[in-house]
Amino acid sequence: MHNVANNFLATWCDLDPMGAHPQVAWQGFEILVNAPIPCHELDVHGKITRVNAASCRLLGLAEDQIVGRYVWEFVAPEQQLVSRERILSNLSGAYPLDSVERNWIRPDGVRLVLEIHTNQIRDVRGRICGLRTFLLDVTRRKRAEEALRKVQESLENRIRERTAELELANDFLRREMEERRQAEEQRRRLEAQVQHAQRLESLGVLAGGIAHDFNNLLASIMGYASLAAMDLAESSPTRRSLDQVLIAAQSAADLTQQMLAYSGRGTFLLEPLNLTQLIEGVVRLLESTIPKKAELRLHLTASLPSILADASQIRQVVMNLITNAAESLGDKPGSVDVTTGVAWVEAGRLPAADRGDPLPPGEYIYLQVADTGCGMDAKTVDRIFDPFFTTKFTGRGLGLAAVLGIVRGHHGSIQVDSRPGRGTTFTVMFPAVSAGISAAPEDFSGLESWRAEGVVLVVEDQPAVQDLARTILERAGLTVLTASDGKQAVAVFTAHAHEIRAVLLDLNMPGMDGVEVLDHIKGMVPDVRVVLSSGYNEQDVTTRFEIHKPGGFLRKPYHPWELLERLRAIW
Repeated sequence: MHNVANNFLATWCDLDPMGAHPQVAWQGFEILVNAPIPCHELDVHGKITRVNAASCRLLGLAEDQIVGRYVWEFVAPEQQLVSRERILSNLSGAYPLDSVERNWIRPDGVRLVLEIHTNQIRDVRGRICGLRTFLLDVTRRKRAEEALRKVQESLENRIRERTAELELANDFLRREMEERRQAEEQRRRLEAQVQHAQRLESLGVLAGGIAHDFNNLLASIMGYASLAAMDLAESSPTRRSLDQVLIAAQSAADLTQQMLAYSGRGTFLLEPLNLTQLIEGVVRLLESTIPKKAELRLHLTASLPSILADASQIRQVVMNLITNAAESLGDKPGSVDVTTGVAWVEAGRLPAADRGDPLPPGEYIYLQVADTGCGMDAKTVDRIFDPFFTTKFTGRGLGLAAVLGIVRGHHGSIQVDSRPGRGTTFTVMFPAVSAGISAAPEDFSGLESWRAEGVVLVVEDQPAVQDLARTILERAGLTVLTASDGKQAVAVFTAHAHEIRAVLLDLNMPGMDGVEVLDHIKGMVPDVRVVLSSGYNEQDVTTRFEIHKPGGFLRKPYHPWELLERLRAIW
């Protein structure tokens, strides 16, 4: 049918009386009335003037329902505008004629796909006076093409899916083989780690036990040294000696915290610190230990912004760097320069200690330790932060690996500049905290400024620490009751419940521990004020209290003013 229609159209288009254009005369439509091809004629405005029977059958309308209407009214709404413009351009003769496809809609809602061929109707003078269009119904062909296209797309999709499945299977097999190889390697590594962990486990238990007991001894040393210092004038030589005792005791207390952290029974505390003040305290301890031929020169900025750091960790960094710098001089005279200052760092200019992304821009406090020692070559510099690597005859533990870990934990940066024979310079940078945060001064003003009346129960199984707490509280005007274990504490509290205003409670005691004691006394007097005292960290300790929570926490060892401050806060 489609070929017949095309032959018919070709024959009709040859009827060109003017001999210049593919055209027909206005006359001659009669021979098309019964033609098998739908046909209609349009006037110069695009209205249908004639229509044959085949066109009426195609549209499902009578002739009088078609004639007089604009032809684009039968076109699908989404194509009406473009169809109107096309017909008007054909009437104007501005564009050459060619066939187009349009979607027409019958009154019954059936959508037809028509291939439309158009001829211009000209009068005897060659002027365009209308259009004659022939409509070929290609709906079935288009549907078949669409169905074929969908089948082709479905096949192509299946081919792609199957190809992807095969590629995925191949990748899976490759990954499986690689995972098996890695699993075997990991198994061997884990076996070595388990053996190493078993060796370290006993060391951790030992370190934790020593640190806990050592904290109690340091509490007595620091407490009584503080009390003795309070009774002496500022200018007294004995007072200055006691200050050095307190500095050394504080350093020892920091070491116990490191031991607790190593054993997994404590964590480090971050607080605002003045780096210059901390270094001055460390240097006083190191002056007698570094070689005599090493000249220690300080270039410390007095008024530095604070850094948020753990004092014990930063002391370890300072001591390690200064000690290493002094030992690099060997038997030759030389100098170790320690410098502090503040610097602004632009974005992307400061590498992080873990060699990851650069640190954010901002204000940083720096510590620089430079020596005139033997220096290191590039190969050695690349390994100095490896665990247990040392350039000394005898190794001394983690060394600079610990320094790197501390700097990384404080979100800082560490850089090394060294050349053989030209010495070494370590530069450590820590982010500064906002100006509103400052380091807490370590003084004893609270001991003199606060006085109170009332009864306090001190529960402590170490006699020296118990005696120290009683002495401090009695000097503040308080009446002190004591108990050496949990059962005795409950008995004393039961007997004096109406008198006791606050309780200083130790956590670890034989028999009944601090958690059980707190539950007993809170059950009797719910609003009793309790300060918990322990050598462990507050975050680790408070998680053990589920029912009742203490009102305050005091970490051992402590200064007298710290005890009074905690008590005053809940009084």
